Formats: sequence, C-alpha cells, structure tokens
Amino acid sequence: MAINSLVRSRHTAGRNTEKTKQFISFRLRQEWFVLPIDSVQRVIQMGKVYGDPQGTGVSLTNFQGQEIIVVDVAHLIFGETSSLVQEQKQSLSTNEKNQPRILLIIQSDKGEIVGLPVDSTPIMRRVPDSAFTPIPETYIAQGNVRCISSTMIQLSDQPPLFLLDPNQLVEPQKLSGF
Repeated sequence: MAINSLVRSRHTAGRNTEKTKQFISFRLRQEWFVLPIDSVQRVIQMGKVYGDPQGTGVSLTNFQGQEIIVVDVAHLIFGETSSLVQEQKQSLSTNEKNQPRILLIIQSDKGEIVGLPVDSTPIMRRVPDSAFTPIPETYIAQGNVRCISSTMIQLSDQPPLFLLDPNQLVEPQKLSGF
C-alpha cells in the first residue's frame, strides 16, 4: 500500500496541479465568447425559427416537440439588428441553402431554457484559474459588449475570451429590453 502511494505521489509531483474549469467557446462576429459548460445543456443544428417579424432578436423554434425561445445572442450582445430575420429573408428570396447554424441550448439557474445561435462550431476548453482577468470598469461602462461577466479569459497567443453570464442571457427583462 505504501509503495502505491509513493509511486502516485512521484507521478503527480511533476504535474502542473493548477485547477481548471471547463467552458464552451464560440465565435460571434469577430469576438470569442465562453459559457460555463454546466450551463450548456445541448449543442444542436438550428432548425427553422419563426415568430419575430419585427426583428427583435427573440423568436421560437421546435426542439424535441417543445417550443423554446431562441435569442439572437449577437443582437443581444452587440445591440445590432437581428441577423436571424435577415438570414431567413435572404434564404427565402435567393432560395439557397445557407450553412446550417449551431444552436446552444442553455439553462439558467432558475431552469429557464433558451437557444442561442452561434457563428462557429463550439469548442470545449479547459481554462486554468490563472487565465481569468478582470475586464476594466471603463470598458464595461461603455456597454460595447453586453451580457458579459466582469471577467475575461486571456490565454497565451490567443484573442481574449469574454465570459458570458447565462442568467443575463435568459432574463425576461433583458429579452424584452432590446
């Protein structure tokens, strides 16, 4: 028994024991964002969305026989016109098949389920605790990017990853307050 413990301690002595957390990362426009992996329930191909004739960025889709809210996360984060409505109009007028988009199904702490369309295939990342850095207050106050926590992830030789707050993404007042 003592030999096993000694061997195990020698093997772990050379390893970096820094704690890591898991995230799902994805690109929106030219920026990279992450969500805690435990907030992402599923990653699926996005089906047809409907119910947003005004381009508010909030629509519906059917997932496993249940209607769920789809929030155009780029619209919510950047405050721009809903890209989902424009994509649908373009594909209807040109009758061409666009590249299928990915939908992240997330759940808030209160159990609310929302679909978030993203521009790239999500990537799972393990991030060391030392990579978390605070975002300057001035930047947050400017409101350039909404729904982010006050933290970003800076990995060597990579662009920063903005940590999104899943609860802010699904709050009803946020959805109606575009």
